Amino acid sequence: MQWNLQQVLKLSAYCLTAVCLTLGSSHLIADEKGDKKGDEKAAEKKEEPKKEAPKKEEPKKEEKKEAPKKEEPKKEEPKKEEPKKEEPKKPAVTVKTLVTNLESPSGIAIQEGTGHVFVASRYGVYRYDPKGKTVDLEIDAYPTDVYGKGPKYNIGPLGLTFMSKDMLVVGDGSRPDGEELVRIYKIGDKPLAKWVKEDTAAQTLGPIKAGDKSAKGEGNFYGVAFGDGAIFVTCNGDDTKGWVAKSVVKDGKAGPLEPSIETKTATNVDAPAAITFTLDGKELVVGQMGEVNVAGDSLLTFYDPKTGKLTKSLKTGLSDIAGLAYSPKTKKLYATDFSWVDAAKGGLFELKIEGDKVTAEQIVTLDKPAAIAFDKEGNLYLSTFGTQGKDPEKSPGSLSVIKAGL
Repeated sequence: MQWNLQQVLKLSAYCLTAVCLTLGSSHLIADEKGDKKGDEKAAEKKEEPKKEAPKKEEPKKEEKKEAPKKEEPKKEEPKKEEPKKEEPKKPAVTVKTLVTNLESPSGIAIQEGTGHVFVASRYGVYRYDPKGKTVDLEIDAYPTDVYGKGPKYNIGPLGLTFMSKDMLVVGDGSRPDGEELVRIYKIGDKPLAKWVKEDTAAQTLGPIKAGDKSAKGEGNFYGVAFGDGAIFVTCNGDDTKGWVAKSVVKDGKAGPLEPSIETKTATNVDAPAAITFTLDGKELVVGQMGEVNVAGDSLLTFYDPKTGKLTKSLKTGLSDIAGLAYSPKTKKLYATDFSWVDAAKGGLFELKIEGDKVTAEQIVTLDKPAAIAFDKEGNLYLSTFGTQGKDPEKSPGSLSVIKAGL
């Protein structure tokens, strides 16, 4: 076989390529092994900065973060706390008017079961249905008397309370002192087809005529409360005595109405007006209005209903306490200040009692407020005399509500 130079050269080139491929394959395998060993070494080298890095980061990064964390809450906490305390009060002081065109509305009583609100005004006693939003005249045909010292108001029935769910007690103010009456009416759970006259009462108590206990006779039965088995009525007849009258109830029948507690003698302040019981029923609470032309002389007083003994008399700084009521939800005590001297200072107040000191915190300003009463849900109903407008045919009085929250 003959070989030429060209074939020899080709053969030599093939052989050289094979040798290179063989050597290269050995090197690739070695490189893979070497890479693994090299990775381990690289890992060892990389572990060092990994260990060092957190050492450097821990003091530097944590120290920087800790400082603002401690400072931020100190600045933010007082800013957040202030509005939280103030904000809940805003919805609680929204006063919604329910009934208008009432003249000299005073007493308020809420019927158990129906939730109907009864309000006394110059012309009679009205029933308001919160669900149906209707108002009906229930008792009418009262005469009219005048009360006050600049301004003076025409008044009719005054204080209201329920002795039971169907027996409404009405304190009169429509007659002269010595002729005033307390009447008890049987009330159904629905409005009457036609109102009844005031002399159709199931029971009539009084009058308390002039005599040894009352020089002029008693009248203007502004506040009425039922508890401890008796009806209690604040009187404004003989100003030297400041009587609270009492009628003991037995077997559903009220006994004679008789002068019981001499509040003026006990406190040296005139005119008992607002009256209620503490939530536990153990104490009788009386708002001593004082002189209507003297500012800041009203007292909050507590009596033993059985003995009539004064247990506590507290200055309030209010001028003329006209309404008192405890919230069934929060257990707080509230009062209205009619404020004869300066009507702009009248309103609803929370009375905070600490020992022998009372702090009166104003909840909302009201135009000559009178009675207040809570329903079982905690809604507060209130009556206001208001200020007479330009239209003499339209009475300024109203019945309003503050939704549950007080």
